[in-house]
Amino acid sequence: MTNSYSGACACRAIQYECTAEPAFSWKCHCRDCQRASGSMLCPVMYVPKTALTITGQAKYYEVKAESGNAVRRGFCSNCGCPVFIDAELVPDLMGIWAGSLDDPNQFSAQVEVWTSSAQSWTCLEPDLDKFSHAPTSEQMAKILS
Repeated sequence: MTNSYSGACACRAIQYECTAEPAFSWKCHCRDCQRASGSMLCPVMYVPKTALTITGQAKYYEVKAESGNAVRRGFCSNCGCPVFIDAELVPDLMGIWAGSLDDPNQFSAQVEVWTSSAQSWTCLEPDLDKFSHAPTSEQMAKILS
């Protein structure tokens, strides 16, 4: 990965730049992410909020994850494109949807989570660690290291 990322929503009303490497990245297969993405999963990388510059205003929709933690999904109120995930689990980090990157090939998942909810037509990456549900505290610490 590179140490500089930029991206935007589809209409470019929201744009961002990040000057730090992701703390972690994953593909989430939970039903909430499937609904939010309108697809089979949510590919997202989490970066330090302090390294992220955002222009434009995202609208946020909050849900409670199965863990009980709040997850705020940021999207463009003009074009509807999902751009950010602000998760209570990692309060100093902001999730960036891989599809919003100017160069989506910069995204590289470390793990796949909630694979128990993966759809039968999903192609899981054989070389990635997989968690059937949310990672435990110990597993999350390993992901962050």
